[in-house]
Amino acid sequence: MNQDQYILLYEKFLAGQCTEAEKELLLKYIDGFELKEHPWEDTMGDREAIKHEIYDRLATQVQPVKKSTSSKRLWWSAAASVLLVLVSVVFYKYRQGQDVIPRQNIAARVHIVKPGGNKAVLTLADGTKIPLDNDKKGLVTDKDGVPVKQNTNGQLVYDLRGKKGKDNTGGKKIKEEELAAVMNTITTPIGGQYQVILEDGTKVWLNAASSLKFPTVFNGKERNVEVTGEVYFEVAKNVAKPFNVTFNGNKISVLGTHFNVNAYAEEAKSKVTLLEGSVKLSNTAGSAMLKPGMQALVTDEHSAITTRKANLEAAVAWKNGYFLFEDENIQSIMRKLARWYNIEAVYTGNMKGKEFSGSVSKFENVTEVLDMLELTGSVHFNLEGRRIKVMP
Repeated sequence: MNQDQYILLYEKFLAGQCTEAEKELLLKYIDGFELKEHPWEDTMGDREAIKHEIYDRLATQVQPVKKSTSSKRLWWSAAASVLLVLVSVVFYKYRQGQDVIPRQNIAARVHIVKPGGNKAVLTLADGTKIPLDNDKKGLVTDKDGVPVKQNTNGQLVYDLRGKKGKDNTGGKKIKEEELAAVMNTITTPIGGQYQVILEDGTKVWLNAASSLKFPTVFNGKERNVEVTGEVYFEVAKNVAKPFNVTFNGNKISVLGTHFNVNAYAEEAKSKVTLLEGSVKLSNTAGSAMLKPGMQALVTDEHSAITTRKANLEAAVAWKNGYFLFEDENIQSIMRKLARWYNIEAVYTGNMKGKEFSGSVSKFENVTEVLDMLELTGSVHFNLEGRRIKVMP
């Protein structure tokens, strides 16, 4: 695990979103970490004050990207690297049974808008809705004849191992085609994310305000699912059964591959980004074949498909626990923050032509993200509950 991965996991831990497996990984890492023998002492000063001082020192490195000038990148990850000492020490104190946040500061932090977490709703074929979160471990339902479980990593798993081959009495063999294929839907709210493992072994990640509609069993000659919002797929390879994803009237056809679909209704274009394998994107206007490292853009089911080289890290940053902005305007950035933090952005003044690049953990409080944006000096914020005023 490198420093960036450690920092992201730490932020996830501090937000209370770590799975048991991730906590174990942090514990193993900190056991061998050199700084564990150097705990933070009161004589070193207030940790939060020094943290903000570090950000201030980095302000000269933090600049907005402007089309009319040479590109200066906003590397918030540099600040995160400098803060590695601080977060490592705080985590060490957790291991020693001490409070991560001093008790006198907890009340002052209650008003802060916290990040989203693992939560969703599973809707069964009969309309039954089952809330999902990190606390729901083990069997979730087997109402449709297929056991659905949540494992210790917080993934929802459609597990047919106990069904294929034998019936409930342990005698008669059951063929896959005899299992009822009914439709389920998993939906994440604003401020939610979730992972699902389908019965064929395909792994699916859902970003905030997204949905996946899928059969409990992939009977027939194809595997068909439907998505809204943003969803990442690692499709289990099966040459005999193509895997098809539909969104906004468009269709993605694959055999086994890794790709990301961004199809939020509020975005001007939908994007399909390919990381591994090959995919075919098609609609009523035509089709396009994608190779790894490419991205397809489409407006709707009747519009022409265009392709370009993709920034793969930016496309899947959300899945890996952070925001990564690439020459992005403030409106686009605030839409991403709104989906994850459940906030509303309103604008005053002229924000045209102001673009930003950089990265920051998804598990920071929203005030931390806004503070780092403000370091550019070209944008300011006024936080009123969950309403954020954006000003030049």
